[in-house]
Amino acid sequence: MPEIKSRDEAPVPGIDYSEIHIPNDNDLGTGTFKTVLKEDIMGKINPIISSIANEPDFLMLLTINTAIEEINVMLGKTEKEPPLSRVIFRMPKAIENKSAHTVDAHFKEWKVTEVELNGQKLEAIE
Repeated sequence: MPEIKSRDEAPVPGIDYSEIHIPNDNDLGTGTFKTVLKEDIMGKINPIISSIANEPDFLMLLTINTAIEEINVMLGKTEKEPPLSRVIFRMPKAIENKSAHTVDAHFKEWKVTEVELNGQKLEAIE
């Protein structure tokens, strides 16, 4: 039952790094996916997409859409199947676009449970 922790440096433009943490490798459906955005990126790239995949066992897609102030999180096992969990979260209206930001998506038992932006829990809207 060792943990899984993997960090991907600069996976796509605008993202400093992304990191997955799964406390128990026998329970891939429980853990946290962290995305750290570079400074000044929220005002330049839209949407910002961060993902992690280990098909056919795990797939998470996080889309930050500043134009409509939403973060969409989908969790599943493969790209060819519907997500097991999909939740949309409302972003705060006053986001400092020039700052670096951290998004933490938490999931438990294959369900997205919450998203934090810079440590602040966001409201789920779907």
